[in-house]
Amino acid sequence: MRDYALIHVNGVPREVRGRDAFMMLADWLRREVGLPGTKIVCAEGDCGACTVLRAFAPRGAGGSPPRFEAVNSCIAMVAQMDGSHLVTVEGLQEGDVPAPAQEAMLRCHGSQCGYCTPGFVMAISGMLEQHPVGEIDDRVAANHLTGNLCRCTGYQPIVEAACAAAAVDRRSVGDRYGTAEAFSRAEEAMDRGLEIAHEGRRVFAPTTLEEACAFASRHPECRVAGAFTDLGVPINKGRAMPPALLSLHLIPELLEMEDDGRRLRVGARVSLASLRRRCRDASPEFARFLNLFASPQIKNVATLVGNVATGSPIGDTLPFLLVAGGSVHVASPPAGRGPLRRREIPMTELYRGYRQLALEPGEIITHVAFDHDAGDETIRLYKVSQRKDLDITTVGAAFAVVWDGPRRIASARVAYGGVAAVPLRMPEIEAALVGELDPRKAESIARAIGDAVQPISDVRGTAAYRRVLAANLFRRFATEVLDG
Repeated sequence: MRDYALIHVNGVPREVRGRDAFMMLADWLRREVGLPGTKIVCAEGDCGACTVLRAFAPRGAGGSPPRFEAVNSCIAMVAQMDGSHLVTVEGLQEGDVPAPAQEAMLRCHGSQCGYCTPGFVMAISGMLEQHPVGEIDDRVAANHLTGNLCRCTGYQPIVEAACAAAAVDRRSVGDRYGTAEAFSRAEEAMDRGLEIAHEGRRVFAPTTLEEACAFASRHPECRVAGAFTDLGVPINKGRAMPPALLSLHLIPELLEMEDDGRRLRVGARVSLASLRRRCRDASPEFARFLNLFASPQIKNVATLVGNVATGSPIGDTLPFLLVAGGSVHVASPPAGRGPLRRREIPMTELYRGYRQLALEPGEIITHVAFDHDAGDETIRLYKVSQRKDLDITTVGAAFAVVWDGPRRIASARVAYGGVAAVPLRMPEIEAALVGELDPRKAESIARAIGDAVQPISDVRGTAAYRRVLAANLFRRFATEVLDG
């Protein structure tokens, strides 16, 4: 068992112990490593000023080195970066020659005050790692920059800089820093588990699921730390870090996806970005929807299991999982000797109350599973928020209908988020949808939905507003399927 996290920063290996392992990555880079180019503004993962590039090769992955992706460093704990290869803005320039993103930002006048500029440069550099020369246009560039905010320059020069950088030949960050020797050293370290303690806090990263379940059973107060995108924000705002953290990043089976051609099973550490790529064929509507929330920096580390386990009724993916036959797979220590106890919980039975999950002490969510889109059904996913990108849901909805001829519904599944203490399936509405669908019936069902939901008022909208939204989302769905 190691007492340090191994992190390569701009090609230099660093063993991080004690207090430093519990710091936020951006703070550690600035204060302890002496790389102040990484900025901190919002400390919530919203503005992108803290963006760095990260590559991570899971234990036993083999094959070619992973690509470098943009991530937020302000809400990442250092210990969670164990095994990672990080590149900051200081690592982009080669000698006296600026990197393509740096040169393009200069020539396109993409910087005024300059505070947000390093984050934009890193986001552009992350984009360049994923696309060959000539493949990027304004829309692609804008999508990659949705996690970065600028208050003074204006976005057009920055988008122009991204396109200009993409149009020139370049040496990738992966070629410079993703050497086989560096990844080999990281993988050797990750063959051993990690346990770091400091002043009453502990982080434990085992290499097997059995060890993880045993730790969770011995430490019922522990929090499972996936990508830290949820935990990092309150910690930055002054809340105490949990006394015990359990990281799953060294367990190979939790970094995998299994697909039997009918159902996709997603491990607890599979990122939303990886999931979106996999769902382009299995569930294209879900893949499209995954573009509508969270920035690239968040999706490159955040997980589907994390979105489910948080238990929030406004979790973006939950309405989809409710209509897609979603379930969670959990594991816990055996009563005596023997294999882990495992069970599967349908999503419809997972939430017992606000942020209350139907988990027994010591149980860990290991996977989330859901069905592929069926050929005879229509699925639509909707989200209403105060801004289009990178915002918390006010009301979310998912509709899945199987057709029995034009405008005739054989079966339906309807789910909402943000309208009750838990995400809702609506079986009475589903039953009412069966049969012929016409505008008059659609209007009746929309009104029934508005009457059935029980939202609350908060900073994102009143209860009355949410009722109207819930009804209007069904009206939108009905209009689309009837006119399409």
